[in-house]
Amino acid sequence: MHPHKTSFGKDRSGNFAMFAAIGMLPLLMAGGVAVDFTALSKTKSQLQQALDTASLAVAREGTEISDARATQIAIDLLSGNFGLSHSDLKIKRDGTRVTVDAVSMTPLAFGSLFGYETWPIVAQSSADIATVKYELALVLDTTGSMKGGKLAAMKDAVNGMVESMSSQVSDPAYLKFAVVPFANFVNVGPQYAPKFNEKGKRIKGTGAEWLDLDGKSPIPQHELQAGLSRFQLFEHLGQEWAGCVETRMPSKKGTHDVADTPAVKSDKSSFFVPAFSIDEPDSWGYANNYITSPADPLDMSAAGKTKKLLKYGLPLTLAGELVSGLLPVDGGTGEWTDPAVNASGGRGPNNACVTQPLMPLNSDYKAILDKVNSLEANGTTNIMEGVAWGQRVLSPAAPFSEGDDKAKTGTEKIMIVLTDGANVFGNRPVSLGSSYASHGYLVDGRLGISAGTASATNNLMNKKTLAACEEAKADGTTIYTIRLEEPDVATGTMLQECATSPAHYFDAPSRSQLDEVFRAINSRVVKVRISS
Repeated sequence: MHPHKTSFGKDRSGNFAMFAAIGMLPLLMAGGVAVDFTALSKTKSQLQQALDTASLAVAREGTEISDARATQIAIDLLSGNFGLSHSDLKIKRDGTRVTVDAVSMTPLAFGSLFGYETWPIVAQSSADIATVKYELALVLDTTGSMKGGKLAAMKDAVNGMVESMSSQVSDPAYLKFAVVPFANFVNVGPQYAPKFNEKGKRIKGTGAEWLDLDGKSPIPQHELQAGLSRFQLFEHLGQEWAGCVETRMPSKKGTHDVADTPAVKSDKSSFFVPAFSIDEPDSWGYANNYITSPADPLDMSAAGKTKKLLKYGLPLTLAGELVSGLLPVDGGTGEWTDPAVNASGGRGPNNACVTQPLMPLNSDYKAILDKVNSLEANGTTNIMEGVAWGQRVLSPAAPFSEGDDKAKTGTEKIMIVLTDGANVFGNRPVSLGSSYASHGYLVDGRLGISAGTASATNNLMNKKTLAACEEAKADGTTIYTIRLEEPDVATGTMLQECATSPAHYFDAPSRSQLDEVFRAINSRVVKVRISS
């Protein structure tokens, strides 16, 4: 036998290589399956995250949008986040609940070994509005500088938010709004005034208990002496109180000016004093001189006080509460210069009350929209009063008790503060130092100084505003602030510090940005949740 034939027959190395290759095939196939499985798992996770984002986004829009719009929102998100086409998507809407289904045909790297080029990945996500109660105070600047386009843009943006949020809740009891317009005053509403009998005496049991019905507040007044009920003076002059109130005075028992403290009999400073625009001097620089009289509001002598009483036709025997049998106005030393003084904002006792009444918390969304649409622009900027009353309307306690107790119900308390200007006290080169506003006149010293520049009063008002913001936040209220077309750096800084965080502050250099701002706030306020 040939020796090569013998060696060939005995050589087993080729067989080993062949069998080794055959043995490796299952391992290679297993590895390929593992690679594909890892890719499929990653795709499944990415698809689920994309569907969760889409379902949450559609649910956040509420029930008012069309099915076509809901589908488009989901397509845009899935296309951007996952690259999924329209044909792979299904949306089901049931009230506020949204379910999104999708199938992704994912390419396989080694699937062709088994006859599969792709593998279907199926995912589903459902989202719904979380069962949370919301109470929002819309604190809106309605000063004169808001006239025209800014006021119109504000109304559109606010209404858009109200309409959107109201479409996101199935039970109106879970969403309430309050509207607090502010300028130099906040108007609580004239319906809370007391009533009087034919003798000019207040009828007991009438008038809101949180108002200073009988002139007991210690607020300093250069024109109206202590113990004089402004409500009784309105009645005596034949005028109806328009509804504005002054800023309360702080006392040892509470920071009443900036806080939501209750009105209690043991603390006379805790009651709200009705705004009364005095008859200003007939000299240059004053606009509200509605009675011709030589009386000087700063003359605190006995003769000066007598002149002021006589100017309004008040009896000289006045001591504390007004006596019966009051003299008519024409029985005094003064004479009305304008008989048509009853209108709010016109010359007379209501001259400075140019702000429209606030609307307490409620779920009548049409009425809320009507209220916002009815707002008019007038007056100067007093952000502190807006913030303070924004918290008071959210409170479950008087003056307004429509708010839930947050500690018991977990209700989300939200305040949105919009302003287009810096705080203005109204400094003027006249003997009273300023125009009349919620802190009285500058000479009254209620802001902390009795004379000073507009810059000084602005700085003090900013500090008061921040104090009101801190009180509201301490009560558990989330504050969003919006600066509209106002370049003042100090105002921007103050509003940013007022907000719950820097992320809750919005600077809108243009009114055209307001819709976007309110949509952003809406998306942050309303909580949606993945429900499956």
